[in-house]
Amino acid sequence: MTADLLFLMTRALRALRNSKIVGDFSKVAALIRGMTEKLRPTDISDYQMAVAHLRELDPGMPDLDWGIVSKFRPRLETPAQWEAIRSFVISIVLMTQPRDFNPVRTAMTVLTRYVAWVWATTGAELRFEKIFTQRLLDAFVEIGLADRSPAYRFDVHRRIAVLIEKQTDARLKRIPEPAPSKKMVPYTSAELARFQSWALGQNSDRRRHNAYSILALCGGAGLSAAELIDTRIEHLATDGVHITVSVQGSRPRVVPISTTWHPALARAVDGRSTGYLFHGNRGEEYSPRLVQSYLSEQKWDLRVSASRLRLTWIIQQFDNDLPLAVIKEVCGFINLASVDRYLHLIAPRPAGDYFEQIAGSAVTR
Repeated sequence: MTADLLFLMTRALRALRNSKIVGDFSKVAALIRGMTEKLRPTDISDYQMAVAHLRELDPGMPDLDWGIVSKFRPRLETPAQWEAIRSFVISIVLMTQPRDFNPVRTAMTVLTRYVAWVWATTGAELRFEKIFTQRLLDAFVEIGLADRSPAYRFDVHRRIAVLIEKQTDARLKRIPEPAPSKKMVPYTSAELARFQSWALGQNSDRRRHNAYSILALCGGAGLSAAELIDTRIEHLATDGVHITVSVQGSRPRVVPISTTWHPALARAVDGRSTGYLFHGNRGEEYSPRLVQSYLSEQKWDLRVSASRLRLTWIIQQFDNDLPLAVIKEVCGFINLASVDRYLHLIAPRPAGDYFEQIAGSAVTR
């Protein structure tokens, strides 16, 4: 009896014992046959060899990343559907040159679902300009992802829109960013204090820089993940007491950083004079995902969220009694209607406390 067969028999017997199955040797043999069929190396190699020629589209892709691509088996309605679109999907993924497990796996998952839906719904020819259009992307997000959360639909739309814009001269209309979930609440003071230990406990300088930059800019100035990614050390300024950040992107503004988070900012800068505060590969991937990918790797009992830190900072501005016009400016809101999504989190104030101001007999700021 070979060592491999003995190993398989041991696994089979253990499975029988654990499931309390009482049977004869024929059941053991059946289990062994099933295991050997699943473990045949030729099945995997044949499956990978069928797309081996596509690797030349991204010859620099590491072996581990290529293994994820070439072994990928999605759950579609029929195997024939995947067989028909597989090479096309892989060629598009390699066009974006993703690296590391999460970006590669996510690209394969998102683009497979999109291409499969478009191909099955429209029968369009598998060519980039036929599959990747504004009309089909909008329809896919609205119909094909109707069962998914607004945040997921927004993320998928942004990912595919970025891909289309990088490969064509088109400028796509984006769907609006979803409002924060009603389930999301601000962090407590005790939770915010604990984040210092989380950041300090990161196992490299780069990771500590990233952790402290999230705390200082999302928690201390209300930046979104997208705005954090675009922030460079050169965008910081100080008068010796206060520190401000010039926020880049579609909602440019200058925001003072809360003095509470100045120590975190100092650790994020760490003596550097130039460069991005948050380290990461700003390549083909939708860049704010760098922050989410970094945070998703964290194994900590209290989940760190850039969007929840921003939410906490925004509610603090309401608690500071800032005028709505000022809140709109420093938060980067497009209009005052954006305030509606936060009203349920704002502490109620008795109108009587503001009687003199309402009556016009008190001087207001």
